[in-house]
Amino acid sequence: MKSDDPVTRETVERLCALADLPLAPERRARLVPMLSGLIAAANELNRKMAAAAYRSILPILRFPER
Repeated sequence: MKSDDPVTRETVERLCALADLPLAPERRARLVPMLSGLIAAANELNRKMAAAAYRSILPILRFPER
């Protein structure tokens, strides 16, 4: 799935099948608008953080060294 592709009922069905997630059809239908909103917001944040003005920002989360 490309990041600009719309989330459709078929997309959700494919994702559920790949994740072996047996959701009822009515629950799958409710996931379409939710995933659409989440993916749109993630894409917007990704574009914003890729801008030159944000390249010097350090990560908020730092994993401990082992």
